Amino acid sequence: MGLSLKKPRGRLPLVLIAVGVVIVAAIVIGVVALSAGGSGGGSSSSGIDTSFKEPAQFESVDWVYNKEHYDCEATDSMCVRKYLVKVTDDYGPQASLGVMQRLQQDHRVDMSVNDHDMAHSVGRETAKDYGSNFKAFDLCPTTFNYGCDHGFFEYVLARTPTPRKAATTICESLNPATNLLIAGFTCYHGVGHGIMMAEGYDVHRSLKSCDTMPDREAQDGCWQGVFMENVNAGMQGRALPGYFTKRDPLSPCDKVAPKYRHECYINHAGWLMVVSKDDIRKGSRDCAKAKPARYKSSCWQSIGLMVTNPVWQGPLAPDLTGKPPAKIAAALCHRFPAAGRQDCVVAGVDNLANFDQLQVTRERAFCKEVSSDLQSACFSRIGLDLAARTHDEAVIRKGCSALGEQAKFCLQGAGVASA
Repeated sequence: MGLSLKKPRGRLPLVLIAVGVVIVAAIVIGVVALSAGGSGGGSSSSGIDTSFKEPAQFESVDWVYNKEHYDCEATDSMCVRKYLVKVTDDYGPQASLGVMQRLQQDHRVDMSVNDHDMAHSVGRETAKDYGSNFKAFDLCPTTFNYGCDHGFFEYVLARTPTPRKAATTICESLNPATNLLIAGFTCYHGVGHGIMMAEGYDVHRSLKSCDTMPDREAQDGCWQGVFMENVNAGMQGRALPGYFTKRDPLSPCDKVAPKYRHECYINHAGWLMVVSKDDIRKGSRDCAKAKPARYKSSCWQSIGLMVTNPVWQGPLAPDLTGKPPAKIAAALCHRFPAAGRQDCVVAGVDNLANFDQLQVTRERAFCKEVSSDLQSACFSRIGLDLAARTHDEAVIRKGCSALGEQAKFCLQGAGVASA
């Protein structure tokens, strides 16, 4: 039977709430880029180089891993960043982020180092080295929660006359068959990050810029990028006055126009953790106050995106230190109000899919740990996430088959008939 993609209720949470102080360096670099302008070389009204340059060829990621000398301490984010930028200069983003994965696997980069933020730096370097155009953008792997794509946009948006111009130059040039997410929503999500920097973190002006994007999916992705960037600023005390207040933990999401609220709430967890001092019970109870009631789900999923992130697991569950990540994530979901636990679970799967794409090993481990009444929803979400990333039914079946006896729920989630 052919594949029928199911539309999830609301937008799949494609991005993860950013993490604490390690984000500062990325934002500073982005702001510097906004004021510095680009170097010439291609055709652009702002001097941006739009010509494509092919990265140097390399035999394999293993070959690069062995050739490029690495001597950083495992927790030294700045050193890791410089190393990845150099590898990107030498061989492009597929090499540098492939090596980053190897370094993590070999425990030479600690999981506390924000790999999404590192990938932002790789994306900026990719646009600088290989051209601000769709071919260079398409070099970015989708690993590390699309960080390379986001960083690429930070660079391009700093050097083009309007956000719409930058967005359409890149996003509308991509073939949707190549990558279902990048060619649409996620591409414009990166635009939202850059718009916020260009607009000096004025959320209302940024949202208006997003409203000029070509269609509703593009606008929706852009809104999400705006709110993600805003919550990063709120966590660091750099947001403009009036957006965040501890007296009203749900602000600004309970104040923005209704069409923006889902994307605001799905990115709001970082601020809720500031208010609750990383108490996931308290933060998830705050979500229960969201109105209209449908936004409770968006808010709970926002926190759920954190539970499967190793960077967040430490501060959210210090009492569970040393336990396997899947067990920690499942335990954190159990701390939600009963009505929010399924939202936590499906968002936990979404977050792992954002990082692992079509690999389901970590998702399977997580779903096996959640309570029995939530396992069918958990495994079904794996299938939905696979179908959001590929139309290839054989690839989806392969991913679901790795789940053993739970494969039937995965196939149901993907809209694929059981064999």
